[in-house]
Amino acid sequence: MMPGSWWRDIRRKNNPAVIFILWLALLQSATEAPVKSLVCATGAALIIEKQSLRGINRPRALVLWMCNAEKHEDDFDPQVYTCPDQTTGHFYRGVTRISLVDPRNNQVINTVPVVSSETNRSTFDIPYKIHGGFYHVEGPLNEYGEGTPRLLWLRDYIGGGAPLQFAFFNAFNCTIVETTLFGYSKSRDRVVNYPIHLTEHDGTSVTHRDTVWLNHFMLRKALRPGYWKWQVRGQDGSTRYEVKYDRAKEAFDGKTVTVLDRDSGKSK
Repeated sequence: MMPGSWWRDIRRKNNPAVIFILWLALLQSATEAPVKSLVCATGAALIIEKQSLRGINRPRALVLWMCNAEKHEDDFDPQVYTCPDQTTGHFYRGVTRISLVDPRNNQVINTVPVVSSETNRSTFDIPYKIHGGFYHVEGPLNEYGEGTPRLLWLRDYIGGGAPLQFAFFNAFNCTIVETTLFGYSKSRDRVVNYPIHLTEHDGTSVTHRDTVWLNHFMLRKALRPGYWKWQVRGQDGSTRYEVKYDRAKEAFDGKTVTVLDRDSGKSK
């Protein structure tokens, strides 16, 4: 039998059940094969989630995976979520990576690390069971309202016209929620963690720094494509944020201005 003739023969017989089963088998083999390309220095890679990309002219998929994963099931009471628990829930902790994969040949195109916002920490916490809120959670839910999060929940954050980005969140406390953005670069055919160049004004002090984390950023709606502006009130003052997306650089340029109450003449 000529190659491919078995598939045409099945289609001519018009058996939907057989076609569906074979389609599932082909899909399963295409999504499982990249696991062999994700290698940890020690131990096996834990594949947390896979997601195909839409709205591009080539087949691509994202894989979220982890090395040396530690499962944290009972670190808190699920009936009483603290503020930091809102973004971790029940979680895996380990060295976390995101890879771009070509499903046609099951090859990894590139891999980027998920870098913690905490200094000198090489691991990241990825929820596998959590309340809905910061992450999109799909049912069924347990008795505490917890379910499985869709971590690679693709949206068009940068105004590029296609849902090719996703965000991670870290509730530092009840006031500060840090966010970072990953996505697919059409021009480079790479998965990227979008960098942010910040100019920070605090009184008479001006500092510049590069980061991939910014407080509240991906929780804010853009005023127009590629432009954000918001203000956050703290205990001792307020901080104004202004961020623009540079399409040529595929990066963000941001400015923050912090004004303390004592500087503005306000009382606490």
